Amino acid sequence: MSVTVAKKTAPSPSLRRFVPILGWLPGYNRGWLRPDIIAGLTVTALLVPEGMAYAELAGMPPQTIFYAAPAALLLYAIFGTSRQLVVVVSSVQAVMSYSIVSALVPAGTPEFIVLSTALAITAGVVAVLAGLLRLGRIAQFFSSSVLVGFVSGLAVVVAVKQLPKLFGLESGSGNVWERLYDLVIHLPETHLLTLVVGLTTIVIMLLLEHYLHRIPAALVAMVYGIVVSSVFGLSALGVHVVGEIPAGLVPPKLPGITLDQWLSLIPGGLALSLVVFAEAIGPARSFATKYRYGINPDQELIGLGAANIGAGLFQGFPIGSSLSKTAANEAAGAKSQMSGIVAAGLTILVALFLTPLFRNLPEATLAAIVVVAVYGMFKWREMLRLYSLRRMDFALALVTFLAVLTLEESLWALLLAVALSLLALVWRTSQGQMTELGLVRGTLSFAGVGSLPAKDGAAGEEATPISGLLIFAPEESLFFANADTVRTQITNRLAAEAYAGAQPVKRVLLDLELTNEIDVPSVETLGELHDDLAASGVQLLLARVRPAVRELLDRSGVTAKIGAVHIFGRVLDGALFHLSAEETKPETFLGLSADALNRLVQVVNSMLPQAEGAQRARLEALALQLRQALDQARH
Repeated sequence: MSVTVAKKTAPSPSLRRFVPILGWLPGYNRGWLRPDIIAGLTVTALLVPEGMAYAELAGMPPQTIFYAAPAALLLYAIFGTSRQLVVVVSSVQAVMSYSIVSALVPAGTPEFIVLSTALAITAGVVAVLAGLLRLGRIAQFFSSSVLVGFVSGLAVVVAVKQLPKLFGLESGSGNVWERLYDLVIHLPETHLLTLVVGLTTIVIMLLLEHYLHRIPAALVAMVYGIVVSSVFGLSALGVHVVGEIPAGLVPPKLPGITLDQWLSLIPGGLALSLVVFAEAIGPARSFATKYRYGINPDQELIGLGAANIGAGLFQGFPIGSSLSKTAANEAAGAKSQMSGIVAAGLTILVALFLTPLFRNLPEATLAAIVVVAVYGMFKWREMLRLYSLRRMDFALALVTFLAVLTLEESLWALLLAVALSLLALVWRTSQGQMTELGLVRGTLSFAGVGSLPAKDGAAGEEATPISGLLIFAPEESLFFANADTVRTQITNRLAAEAYAGAQPVKRVLLDLELTNEIDVPSVETLGELHDDLAASGVQLLLARVRPAVRELLDRSGVTAKIGAVHIFGRVLDGALFHLSAEETKPETFLGLSADALNRLVQVVNSMLPQAEGAQRARLEALALQLRQALDQARH
């Protein structure tokens, strides 16, 4: 009788790509366990107080953080690719969630809570589908300038919404300006004891973050609030407290809403998934570069989406990456997502056994924690930097910032900002900016006509035009919005040359290196440019035409019109064609020969230090011959 022992097989590479934890957990380095546990403890210490505060930002009961956080942390650890990123609660997502859902149903109602959980699931499904469709590149099209204004605006919105709790007042409604007006007119009704609790909490947190930044300021603030409230009986003195928080966890379940309600959440889910991804991919890439490992943007979408689906199924609200907790996680020495798994386990323990401790926590303390946390979201330094670098980017950030403050729904502000950034992109690329190229003296390379920057203290060589030839390089890819502008600029330049009585232009060479693909209107415009030039006795040449562009030129008949012999692989080839077709003076060819020989001498000299023996002798002989030929060409 023989016994067959089943062999343990490793997960397939495709499965490890889709479920990254299968790749790193079996080979987990046990030396990482201690720093990962410490990092998990640190994240939990920040998560509990901030999470309860962010739950209120989302219009949800404080205990929902204990339902959403463990699921989000575990699912991102399973499907995410960043080792340090903490995906759990985000003030940005909380505020956006409140804005989206409150536009559909009144806040504070049971339906509001159900729709908030459904929104998390919707955003998660959108992100997962985007990841499966490999749309991770979408992050490249989300303007960082727009995000600076958007996040800064949300920071102000969050702070303004928390101010009434700090003053012991009822919250107003409307946009930021309306809420500030409501606060000012009700300032005489301020509850002084509540204000003292809130302001002292803020002072404590700022002092800790400035002088003892390794201590979790939010945790200390929460303990301070609970102790002061319990010792002095603040609830009986009119200070609002959190009250009883149900202990335990909830089972996963789908929200019981109608199909029409699911459909109404899709626009908000799309916007949330975009912001979640845009907010997470930057830090994830930064840590991956720092610690020399790779991340997969498409898989990050899946990880973030899975975390949101889990949060929604466990009756939580939309979540995202937390910059503050990610920074604390990395500073505590996190080596892998094991720190997230530890934080999930600790959060479950808090939910099961420690919720009675939060009964006397003042709401002013939670408000103070949020205000201090969102202060870092206000990117005023980055706004000033944009102003000093490029006014258009600053304008986009400022318009977005003001839109968030003015529009009650941040979703519309974000959509407006994205639309403006796309319009700015189209406007910029439609300008058809071009550089006129000339030959750089002493080389066979081309650069913008004028002086090149000096190198190593030497004077910059000048790039000068070739007689009878104008060379233009568009600074953007040609497409329907800028092709006609390029055509007009070239014909206007020829008219200006003729008016000035300059030497007649025989040929125009267009360098299409930046045009990877081309549309039909642009191809037709190139054909019209050929006709315009031909009517003036000027020949059109093309250089560095990409295969996709050449294929459309061929099929449209433009290649036949221009002539295949007039399309060159290099700008230099087009310039040499022009020179060979003209009665070029001998000294011009001698100058080009000298430039070519000079370049060869430079190449041989760079190889000499690495050569030995007979090889070095041959290179030295070649260098001597080249220098002799160079002297003859120059004299």
